[in-house]
Amino acid sequence: MSDRLKPYNPLDRVELGKSVERALLSRPLAPLPPKESFAGAGLYAIYYVGALDLYQPIAPPVRDVGEIPIYVGRASAPGARQGALGLQSTTTKPALFDRLRQHGKSVQLAETYCIEHHQLGLRLEDFRCRYLVADDIWVPLAEALLIGHYRPVWNVLIDGFGNHDPGKGRGDQARSSWDMLHPGRAWAAKRPAAKKDADQLRRGVVDHLSKVKAPDLDAVPAVDESVTEAMLEEEGLTPLEMLIRDL
Repeated sequence: MSDRLKPYNPLDRVELGKSVERALLSRPLAPLPPKESFAGAGLYAIYYVGALDLYQPIAPPVRDVGEIPIYVGRASAPGARQGALGLQSTTTKPALFDRLRQHGKSVQLAETYCIEHHQLGLRLEDFRCRYLVADDIWVPLAEALLIGHYRPVWNVLIDGFGNHDPGKGRGDQARSSWDMLHPGRAWAAKRPAAKKDADQLRRGVVDHLSKVKAPDLDAVPAVDESVTEAMLEEEGLTPLEMLIRDL
């Protein structure tokens, strides 16, 4: 039987992933970070709405607010990888809120750096987000679809928001692409420069965003190497996340 004639299966893992993806995209836009803390882990999308030339192809007036994310990610419940949640669907801790707050702090530090150096750059007020508290078991599927559909520039070209402060003994790790492009985090500045400098990264961003387009959410995107690497940048691969290889 050809794929075209296969019966619709609402429990197919891709269809389940699509349902979570659509649930996130239907959420209202909020500031980054949201104004009030909330419990739970889940999925999020971040949008740029400012006037920085670098990101104009995905910002107003070229795009509607909330149309093309600059980054998508997930926040897992503490202990989820070790099975500490048991049969619980999520956590009572503010895992998702804390992740968004952490990203907001990174943008704020980049904004402060630009102000101090009299440069144009990121501003925290120029970001919005959507977030969805969801059962951990469905989140990696939806994230893979989101990255595959939208290919957000900070996922597939820039390594997200980079690593956290590595602490003592790991200062020899190179700076992340995000920190090269948007400096401001003091701990990152102490690390060796990455192979690509800011100018090279900007040229890559411009090229990437020149090809951006609104996706067909009904289509199953190709989960290629760049999407898989973007998933791995978020968190280590779990057995459940191996499913994305078959999308």
